[in-house]
Amino acid sequence: MKMTRVLTPLAIAVAAMVSAQQASADWLSDGDFVVRVGASWIDPDDSHNDLRFTEDFIHEDFDIDADTTWNISAAWLPVEHWGVELMYIGSTNHDLDLERIRYDDVYVDVGDYDVGDFDASYANAYLNWYPLSRDCMVQPYVGIGVNYTDFSDESFSRRFRDDLNSLDLIDVDYGLSHSWGFTGQIGVDFKFGRESAFLVNAAVLYIDADTDYRVSYTDNLLLPPARFTNEITDVDYSPWVFNLGVGYSF
Repeated sequence: MKMTRVLTPLAIAVAAMVSAQQASADWLSDGDFVVRVGASWIDPDDSHNDLRFTEDFIHEDFDIDADTTWNISAAWLPVEHWGVELMYIGSTNHDLDLERIRYDDVYVDVGDYDVGDFDASYANAYLNWYPLSRDCMVQPYVGIGVNYTDFSDESFSRRFRDDLNSLDLIDVDYGLSHSWGFTGQIGVDFKFGRESAFLVNAAVLYIDADTDYRVSYTDNLLLPPARFTNEITDVDYSPWVFNLGVGYSF
C-alpha cells in the first residue's frame, strides 16, 4: 500500500487549514455543510470465507489482510440534530493468505501461503443524528445508511498458479461481484475552538458487504480438457472501518 494515497489528501487538508483564516460560524447551524478528508483503516471479516474449486477437492481457508487508504465525505445538516452524509473511501488492496487445504477429508496446514489479492472501494450514504446542541465544541453522532462496495483487480499469485498447474489445473482465474448492503457509523467531531470552523473527526464504521466468489479453471487431466466455473454465493466480506481526519464546516 503506497502511503501517498493517505498522506496526499491529509497534506492538502493541513495546508488549507494553515493558509485559511479562522472562520466565525454558528457550529452546525441550519443549512450548514461539513466536509472531511482523512485516512481509513479497513479490516475485513474473514472468519467464514473459503475458496474452493469443487465441494470435495481443494477446499481452502484463508485470511484477508487489512489495509489503509484515504476517505472524503460531505454532510448537509438542514435541520437541528439531523444530517445527510455522502462518503467515499478510496481503493484498498487485500492479500489472501492460505491457512490450510483440504483434499477430500484430509486437511493440510499451509499457514502464510500467498494466494493472491484484490482491490475494493466503498461509497456510503448516511442519515446521521447529532444528539448535542450546536454550540458544543464536541459533537458526537450516529448514522445508518446504504453501502456500495466495488471489487476489482482480482488475481492469483504466481506461486499459487504454479502449484495448481502441477495438479493439471490450468488457466485459473477468480472474480468477486459488487455488493449492496447497509452500513452504520459512530463518530465525533472536535472543533479547534468555539469560533473555529475547523475540526478533527474520528469515526468507526461497519459495512455489511456480501459478495459472490467465482473460480474458473481448466482440468487438464480430462480428455479432452474441460473448462469449469464454480461459484460461492454470499461470501461475507463485511469490514470494520476506522476513520481519522480533519474537516471544515460552512
